[in-house]
Amino acid sequence: MAHQMTIHNLGPIQDCTLELRNFTVLAGPQSNGKSTIAKAVYFFRTVKQDILQIMMQGGPKNATGLSGAKWDMTVKARMREKFLQLFGTSWVMPPDMELVYHYNGKNYIRVFLINGKNQTDHNYIDFEFSDQLQDYLVDLEEHSFLNLLPGQRESEETHLNRLFDDPYETVFIPAGRNLITLLSTQLNYIFTSLEGSQLRNIDYITKRYTELILKLKPYFQDGMEAVWESVKSDAEKTAKKRRVGPIINLLLNIADQVLHGSYKYVDGEERLYLDSANYVKINLASSGQQEVVWIFNLLFYYLLEEKKVFLILEEPESHLYPESQRLIAEVLSLFANSDKQMLVTTHSPYILGTFNYLLIAAQCPEQHQVELSKSVHKRMWLEPQKSGAYFIQNGSLTNILVEEDGLTLIKNEVIDGASAEINNRSDIALELLETGDV
Repeated sequence: MAHQMTIHNLGPIQDCTLELRNFTVLAGPQSNGKSTIAKAVYFFRTVKQDILQIMMQGGPKNATGLSGAKWDMTVKARMREKFLQLFGTSWVMPPDMELVYHYNGKNYIRVFLINGKNQTDHNYIDFEFSDQLQDYLVDLEEHSFLNLLPGQRESEETHLNRLFDDPYETVFIPAGRNLITLLSTQLNYIFTSLEGSQLRNIDYITKRYTELILKLKPYFQDGMEAVWESVKSDAEKTAKKRRVGPIINLLLNIADQVLHGSYKYVDGEERLYLDSANYVKINLASSGQQEVVWIFNLLFYYLLEEKKVFLILEEPESHLYPESQRLIAEVLSLFANSDKQMLVTTHSPYILGTFNYLLIAAQCPEQHQVELSKSVHKRMWLEPQKSGAYFIQNGSLTNILVEEDGLTLIKNEVIDGASAEINNRSDIALELLETGDV
């Protein structure tokens, strides 16, 4: 069963219901709520990680420093802090604000507001768990998590994955990636010099994304190609090469076309090598390269390590030429088809148009598939039954993955909406010019 989320009166969202497929795309004008939806999905999909983190800290008492701390209270406190960091103060939210996330037919989490005793009191965030989740938190009181062994952690993680019907690690790649890349050499200093209260003022998603990059930089000290060569030369990794080789080779080919260079982390410095000897520091590279370099790095890492990941990616098209937008859309489809899940937000008709022809390819009659695969690799085709597409505007969400002429497609009027209006205005101007009225 697909996960489903409803939102009522949160930020620009008035009412929406979203069903998350293997591959889901959100489109729409800026400031209409795409990021709000993406952050809400991230909030709910990382609750199991919050619980596991409390376990790793030794349980509620150790995690909070309070002798009377209980699991229910501690998990809700962790969720409350995360929610406020993602969405801001609850004091200005409408009193009927509500989010509900259904993980499966049984388990859900509801977020809502409660008011103080007086009408003038502020709203506060509260949570409701399904019976099974609530019972799980009660059962945890009977267990000790001091000195948790690797085998115990794996067992608890497996249990959480079943409970939340979610075997994936959730990773969020936010918009504005080039700013983080520009500050590449200062990131370690920023994170070690800021005090706790100052760190809390950094956007929650940006902070988590930056921590991930800092952790993975050494992995790429010789570049993606060298990492892959080391795997290919390892006789003990023959099975792995067979499983991921075709996917990795496709990704590396597209990365080369878009980046026109190879990323390496050398002597504490991020570089983009143009050839074996010449490079530019990543903070001096083009804005498009800065935006996309860590998208490729992370896709490569999760594919090669065969990790089960639910990836949320905002605006993959940022600062990219239309042809590069097409290529990045193809590699995202490749990733989603590799035992991964993905939620993408976009403004780009080129991204949507690419997803559309990948949907068409998957619906091509069998007798033409071999010929089609010569121009559109079969590993990139998007299966309609595993895909979802929504358009958000004026506070509500519309399903734009519809059946047209026997094919399931993203509505063309959504893809071509902006260009249609531009063409319309051009036609008006040309008509006036021809009549001599201009």
